[in-house]
Amino acid sequence: MKRRLWEKLKYHLWGRALFSNKFYHLFLRSFDRILFEVVPAEDLIKERKRQIPLNKICQAADQHNPVWSCVLSELKMRMDEKSFHRKAWEHVQIVFSLKRMKLLTPDSVCLAVGAGRENLLYYLTHKVNKVCGIDLYEGDYFGGEDEADIPLSAKKYAPFPYPEDKLNLLRMNALDLEFNDRFFDFIFSSSSIEHFGSEKEILKSLKEMYRVLKPGGAALLTTELRLNKLGSSLKNTQVFPFQDLLSLFMKAGFIVREDFDLRIENKYLDNWIKLPDDVFKRPHVILRYFNTILTSIHAVLLKPGRNGKKGREIFPVIPDYIYRGHIHVSVSKAAVHRKESLILNISLKNSSNFTWVPSGFSHRISLGVKLLTENNQLVERDYLTLTLPKEMAPEERIEFSAQVKAPPQKGSWILRFDLKKELVLWFSQKGNPCFDLKIKVS
Repeated sequence: MKRRLWEKLKYHLWGRALFSNKFYHLFLRSFDRILFEVVPAEDLIKERKRQIPLNKICQAADQHNPVWSCVLSELKMRMDEKSFHRKAWEHVQIVFSLKRMKLLTPDSVCLAVGAGRENLLYYLTHKVNKVCGIDLYEGDYFGGEDEADIPLSAKKYAPFPYPEDKLNLLRMNALDLEFNDRFFDFIFSSSSIEHFGSEKEILKSLKEMYRVLKPGGAALLTTELRLNKLGSSLKNTQVFPFQDLLSLFMKAGFIVREDFDLRIENKYLDNWIKLPDDVFKRPHVILRYFNTILTSIHAVLLKPGRNGKKGREIFPVIPDYIYRGHIHVSVSKAAVHRKESLILNISLKNSSNFTWVPSGFSHRISLGVKLLTENNQLVERDYLTLTLPKEMAPEERIEFSAQVKAPPQKGSWILRFDLKKELVLWFSQKGNPCFDLKIKVS
């Protein structure tokens, strides 16, 4: 047992040293070089206020363009220089490009490859005739991006109400698309193709996208671009050299009409996100994993012809979900011994405008319990999570019992009950009141 713990500790310490910025600068930097032009971030901001190209790498300066920032708002996303994230950038850049190319028409039919449960799927149901999304949905990714229940529980993962008849999520292999030739007006894929296997397999998926796309249609893809000479692919993830990526697009039959803006903002190259330690750090623009420096790239790929639908875009009002619920909790006694089990009598009412689904993990509705001192200082945010005994329709009320162990130390404590959409938000963040239960531990 001690030996196994020591081996784990050695691996952890060695791994931290190997992936540290100090190790890179001492032993790798002198052999490395950045492959693209590095420019002052301030200069790019001035340029972006006037225009943004469609084919480009992730640049935080894009948010200073008024049209681009309007798309950000339309997608019900918030982001500034401090909270900027390249994954959100990918979605905005895709929609920005669709708008510029007049592909968002009420009659369009689109396909999302490696769809997961992206917000973009639900947004597009308000803009086009039909949205098809395909993924393996095997539940392998942290955060529940591809949970197995997504195809049958699309509504559970929706960020806002949407016309449910317009969205069809299917379990399907991206290397073998089960659709007729020339079926879709446009296709999009956000950070997916890099996970499809070898370059040969990725090329097969690109050829499948080309096959099912109408002539005159477009495929809009984002993926991982390698920025440095020493870079390589990661485990289960291709990090593409630019020319290799361009070659794959052309081998699949696509045309790339516009040049790529591959300039790197010095501000973010000097302050990259070091994986895996800094994965939650913001702003999130350029990443380094050991010897590989990377960021996102967006490409608009065209299929020759004129059959793809283009036209005027509609602007419906996209509604919001209301995160409201009434919580009441009582116990038979408020004074207990350390670690003694308490029986909670819980009453809940769904005052939201959507059904609370308790199954799965990501996006389920559950009742979280936070532990605080009597002075209202947070001790443990995730002290306990209580799953709901059943689905709850709007205006439905239920009562149930649950157990919780008293805190291990003596004193006065607060158990704060707060509803949550798992891995998304706490209802209190939307203004819903919590319920505080005071207990005394002797």
